[in-house]
Formats: sequence, C-alpha cells, structure tokens
Amino acid sequence: MHLSLNWLNDHVDLAGIAPEQIAEQLTLKSALIEGYTDQRAALEGVVVGEVLESGPHPGADRLSLCKVDPGNGTPASVVCGAPNVAVGQKIVYAPVGVRLPNGLKLKAAKIRGERSEGMICAEDEIGLGPEHDGIIVLPSGLEPGMPVGEVPGLADVLFEIDNKSVTHRADLWGHRGFARELAAIFGRELKALPLHEGLAPGEDGPSITLEPDCGCPLYAGLVIEDRPSRSPDWMRYRLVGCGVRPLNLLVDLSNYVMLELGQPTHPFDRDRLAGDRIVVRRARSEEVIETLDGESRALRTDDLLIADAEGGVALAGIMGGANTEVSDETVRVFLESASFDPVAVRRTSSRLGLRSEALSRFEKGLDPDLVEVALRRYAALLATLRPEAVIASSYRVAGSAAAPERVISLTAAHVGRHLGMPVENAEIRSTLESVGLGVETVEDGSFRVSIPSWRATRDLTIPEDLIEEVGRLVGYDRVPAKISDGALRLGERAPALVVEDVLRDALCGMGFTEMMGYSMAFDNVLERAGWPTEVALPRLANPLQHDATRLRPSPAPGMLARLEAWLRHEPEARVLEVGRGYGLGPDGQVSESHQVVALVASREARDARDVVRELAGLAQAGMAALGLAPGALCTFEPDAETPWFHPRRSACLMAADGEAALGRLGAVAPDVLSAFDVQGAAGLLVLDVDALVAQPAPGSRYEPVSRFPAATIDLAFVLPYDLEADRLAASMRTAGPKVLRRVEAFDVYRGKPLADEERSVAFHLVFQATDRTLKDAEVEKARARIVAAAEKLGARLR
Repeated sequence: MHLSLNWLNDHVDLAGIAPEQIAEQLTLKSALIEGYTDQRAALEGVVVGEVLESGPHPGADRLSLCKVDPGNGTPASVVCGAPNVAVGQKIVYAPVGVRLPNGLKLKAAKIRGERSEGMICAEDEIGLGPEHDGIIVLPSGLEPGMPVGEVPGLADVLFEIDNKSVTHRADLWGHRGFARELAAIFGRELKALPLHEGLAPGEDGPSITLEPDCGCPLYAGLVIEDRPSRSPDWMRYRLVGCGVRPLNLLVDLSNYVMLELGQPTHPFDRDRLAGDRIVVRRARSEEVIETLDGESRALRTDDLLIADAEGGVALAGIMGGANTEVSDETVRVFLESASFDPVAVRRTSSRLGLRSEALSRFEKGLDPDLVEVALRRYAALLATLRPEAVIASSYRVAGSAAAPERVISLTAAHVGRHLGMPVENAEIRSTLESVGLGVETVEDGSFRVSIPSWRATRDLTIPEDLIEEVGRLVGYDRVPAKISDGALRLGERAPALVVEDVLRDALCGMGFTEMMGYSMAFDNVLERAGWPTEVALPRLANPLQHDATRLRPSPAPGMLARLEAWLRHEPEARVLEVGRGYGLGPDGQVSESHQVVALVASREARDARDVVRELAGLAQAGMAALGLAPGALCTFEPDAETPWFHPRRSACLMAADGEAALGRLGAVAPDVLSAFDVQGAAGLLVLDVDALVAQPAPGSRYEPVSRFPAATIDLAFVLPYDLEADRLAASMRTAGPKVLRRVEAFDVYRGKPLADEERSVAFHLVFQATDRTLKDAEVEKARARIVAAAEKLGARLR
C-alpha cells in the first residue's frame, strides 16, 4: 500500500516536516514504512516553460517546431510530437543535460533536420502517469523557470507501507486514518472532511432487498446522472502513485474515496440493472457470474452476491460484474456503499483465488459508519469537479449496522506497570484524545475511555490495547533501560522435542536434508498414495485451498508427492521431515502423533530388500543416538493407515523388550511409485516419537576407549525364513561374554546349495576388553557359546 504526501496534506498540515521524519515516526509509532520515493528530487532541473511559438515541422507532418521560454531569457527550440501543443501553454520543460526519471539524459539533437534543445514532457516521461498521447498542460498562472517539483499537486512523495503491519488496523487502510495518526504524532490539527451536506436517507434509486443471512447488515446506494469524463490530472497522479489505473471520473472517484477513507464503493450502470432493483443474497447452487476481469466464476451457496431481478451483478465485497460495468454509454450510475461480513467475503476470495483492493479492506472489518460517509464524500467531490452532474437529493438505505459501543477503564498505575515507566494522568489523557478517543476522569482518578467507531470493530477491546496506544505515541524510547531481576529457572524442553532433535541431528549427519511440508493434505496426493476414502480425516473449517480440506495422516504422502521432482534433478534423494500426523479418535476429536519420517530413494533400479536393509540400519542408528538398546524387526502387514508400504517388503520396528512398536519401515509399494510417476526404488522409515519418548530413559552412559586391541571373527548361519536376523543377533549378544562389544549383520546370501526356504546371514562379532589383551582361548570359548545359542533357535553354522 502507498501513501501520497500531497493527499495527506489535504487532511493535516505537514508543512515543515521532512519526508524522512514522517517515515521514521510512522515506523516507530504506527506502521512499518518500507521506503519512500520523492518525485520532486527525481525531477531536479525540470522547469515550467511557456510555448512562445508552435508551427508545423518542415520535414514531418506529425511533428511541431516550437519555441519555449524556460525562464532564463533564452528561448529554446524544441521539436514536439504531441498533438495538443499550442502557443501560450504552460508546459513541463526538460532542458538539455537533465536526466529524466526513466533514465534518459537529454542532449541537443537534430530531428528531421531541425535542432531540438530539450523536451516538452508527457506524464509518462516524468513518471507521473501512463499517458503518452499528449503533453502535460499546467495552470496558466505559473511563471516560466519555476521548478516543476514545486508546482502544487504535480510531483509527490510516495510512502510504501508494509501491509502486514496494519492488518489489525482497519482504520489505517486509507489516507484519512494515517492523517489522524500524523496529527497525533506531530501535534497538528486534523482538518474537517468535506462532505455533501444536502444528502440524507430517502427513497431515490433502485429498491434494495437484504435477504435473511445475506452477510450484509447495511447497504446504501446513491443515484447520479452523468457521463464518464476524464479525471483531473491531480487526481489521476494520486491514483497512479497509489497503484490504481485511472479510467474515468465516475470510476476514479470510487477508487479515490476508497484510498482516502478505507471504505470501498462500487458504481453500477443503473440502466443495466434488471428490474431497477438490488437484492443482496447468498448465491444459488451452481450460479455463475462474469466479473470485471472477464472471468466466469462458479459460485457456491455460501458466497455473498449482489443481484438484480435476473441474476448476479457483483461478488459482494470483492469485484463487480461485467454486465453492469460503467462504460462510455453510461448516463446514470447507482453508487453502492455497504458493510459486508468479513469472514464470508474472505472465504469466497480464498476459494476463488480472487483478491482486490476492496477485499483487502472488507476482510479487516470496517467501521459501519463509513458506509454513508463514503457516499457523501463521493458526492461532495463530484459536485466540485463536475457541477453539471445531477446528484439525487437522497440516497436509499437498507438494514442497519453500528460499531460496538465500548468503554474501557484504565488507571495510570496500570499503564506504568505494563510500560515499565510512569506516565502522568494529564499525558495519558492528551495522548488518548489525540487519536480520537473520548476520555472521562472518574472520582478515584481512573479513566473511562470511549472507543470511537473506527477503532471499535476489532482493534481496541481491552485495557492493554489502550496501554499500547499510550506507549507507542509517547515513544517506547522513553522506557528506561533496566536490568531484569528475580529468580531464573532453567528452561526444559518437552521430551518429544528432545527426541525429535536427536533424530534430526542423527539423520542429517548421515546425509539427509530436512524439509517442511503442509499440515493439510491435498486430495489428489492422498488418492495417489492409496489412502482409502472410508478412513476419515479431520476436516478444516476454513481451508486455504478447495482441494486441501483435510489434515494429513502422516508427512509421508507429501514427501512422496515431491519425490519425482527431486529425482529429476538428483540421482538420489535422502530427505527427512519432523512433523505430525492427524486422525480422528473414537470420540470424533482430532488426535495427533509426532513422527519423524525419513525417505530414501534413487533413480537407479534397486532391490526392495536392499532398501529395507538400509532403512533398518538407519533405524538402529537413530535408536543408538537416543541411547536405546537396538530394536528388533518383525513382520508388518500394511494397513489402511499405511497404504504406501510394500505388501511384502515392510517391517515393524519393535522395542528391545518386544512389547512396543516404535515405528515402521519398508519399500514403497510399486503401484504408489507408479501413481507418483517415480522410476526407481524408494523406501520410508516412520519413527513414532511418542512411542520413543515412552521408552525407559537410558541415563548417561560413558566408558573410556580401550587401549587394548579388538578381536573380530565372522560367523555365517543358515536361517529359516521364519527366524528374523535381529532375533538371532539378540540371542548372540545374550550368550556372549561382556567383552562382546558388537554384533553386526553384513551379508545375506540366497541360492544353492541352500534350500529355497533358507538364507545365509553373516555377522561381524567384535570382542574387546578394557583391562587386557584377549587370548585366543577366551574368544574361542565365547564363540562356542554363541554358536550353541544360535542352534537352539534353529540356525546352523555354515
């Protein structure tokens, strides 16, 4: 959003205050100013000139040869291509040597054989507007040689506002609101707003009907008879400076009032309103309206619609309809001003992906008093600029609305306690009154503060809001620096966050990249991931997108949806997400689980069993990082809540005691990979953070690094398929002595001479003592015990 200094000066006298001071004080006390553009500085060297002579160019039919008085006593010859140049005009003259705002540095040149010294400028050449068809003609009373930057209403200073900083301040979405702030900050008087005093509610204009539950408590309209005409240059320059394209006076005035007061209005061509009536209602099922941008939009029954006797003519609070647009043939206008439900118009805008300047204001919750003020302001401006326009003697009103009447109690002690500095009663009173609040002193010395309508909708509701007003306006720089005192407590992180941090660090240390996905689930992603439609997920009351109405059951589907794009640029993807999955509990309430999901994928064709082995290693590394004993893998059949896992190449990660399931891992099902257009192999590891938190805390464990050498032996066992390798490894650890430090599976073999139902698994066994070098007899004795334990489980030494 942009602010015009010329425009602000219409509402408060800012003479003698530099633009940088305005920007600084607004940033400190009202809203963040991201920067400002001083058009006056950009026009340095450009002056007012007078056309002394103008005649046809001897060598070109469409050019004129002019003599211009630049105010220095030496007329300049200028070749001009504008059709509207004439003798006696006061014009904008850029002499030789001047650099224009568009970057062009002027030099003397010959154009079709005639010398041209400088330029008579059009508005686009000095950055004031879009037009290039004719030159700017200035008021006749100006003196040649006067700097153009000093011409009233021409050059401006434009401040850029960070919109996020005024989201909670509906009153600051117009110049009038910022003028009120500046009046309070600099101790200036806010000027009265000129309104059309002869207007009052009446019966002129189309009939207005507000249907029940239409989301519009107040609707007003004014009839005007006039044809579209060109707006005055000063108005066009202000609109362009604030990012609005000028069209014609009837439309430009509507935008002008919106940018000035913050209250949108909309002009309809009255003769194109069927039945000469307005109906504010909810849209009918599958009703369609063509908006001013030329798009046909299908509506739903919760969308707010402005209609006539035949159908929709505008999307309430968002955009007008093409069927009632003001055109060159318009002779009568019906000007709308209304109050709309901010939630309803924002919901429609989000669903349609359609935003407008009007919506940016309506969704904030506007002051209902502005509805009629905007009509009277429009009428006052039109009467001044177009005296021949016929304005109805009254405007029609339907419904009623008012801002909440709110009175808040406040004490100086309360203010001082929150701000950390004392503020005198007199200063509190004057500060609050400077921004339009009514202040009454009670017998006990406290204040009763009446909130004006423009701050009562959603802004000032509790005493702390008033304390913020006092603090920001007297200046937070007055708050004294003070060293905090008092008891300090060591902060503690929630156990789930600790587990997440440890797993995140462990996986990132193994080459993983962390991503962050949306908490909502896109319907097409769930469908491709195999999520069954009969398994319900929590629904969002106000989804940001129409195809993302549910919360995700796990981060896994979102990761799979991005997999094809990742593999398009990299040969391998190793990605993790620390997030939450959501579901519905038996009572219908939302349940959530903390999850860490790791995804391993490659463009190369890999055996699904190799992917599972890699994921098992990652799971064991994660448990080791948490200080937990290695878990065991057991058979896992994918269910409705994990349909993306391979039906036969998946496993459940169990705790060391075999009681609790800590997560699931496995290859991604081929049909799911195909649905996401992924070529290659992929696997997922899903660790349940809540289950990991529930495991017994291991406590601190450390031991010195042994100074004695380790002895490593390799054993290969033939196992039936119903005996898990992890179970065998756990049995060997139990049977081995204390000096058995590690049991690691490193190879799997299938094939002859083994039977079809058998496989060979090879293990590294590492023995090491901390107080001596092991002897061969000790290692051999331990080996015999380990082999015996393995044979009891049904394995045999190969």
